[in-house]
Amino acid sequence: MQYNDTHLSFLKEKIMDIKVALFKAEIDSELQLPNNIIHTLKVDGDGNIFFFTSCNGFYAEQIDQSFYAYLDYHKKNDTRIRISGKATLVKEETQIEMTQTETLHLNSLVLVKMKIMHAEYFDRSAQPNVSLVQKIKSTFSHWFFPSSEHHYNFS
Repeated sequence: MQYNDTHLSFLKEKIMDIKVALFKAEIDSELQLPNNIIHTLKVDGDGNIFFFTSCNGFYAEQIDQSFYAYLDYHKKNDTRIRISGKATLVKEETQIEMTQTETLHLNSLVLVKMKIMHAEYFDRSAQPNVSLVQKIKSTFSHWFFPSSEHHYNFS
């Protein structure tokens, strides 16, 4: 089922713009997926993010098939998206476009499908660029010449 959600559309657009994220799995077992940098392959209409993560093919079968995970997308001095949700190792064939490098290293990778359950979006580009001198002037004028609009109650 696909949702027509403006928030999901916004997240999809931002995720596909950045594409690279830090992946962290929360697995309560001795065999774990490593924390690493992933490249987003696809975000579908149901809020699932598809990506490959590294895993030794010999023990991939022993890892929990469903687990909680985090993705942290970051674009330098601009945007940050933190996503958490339920992740699942994908066993069956899916329609995912792979690069030649990903195809060659498929034996050391596992395909992960992560359902977005919680997302936080931070955008620093909307903040005006204020010089250090302007910040200092503003701070001192606020301390020594408070306007009547601001009331402080410390009790």
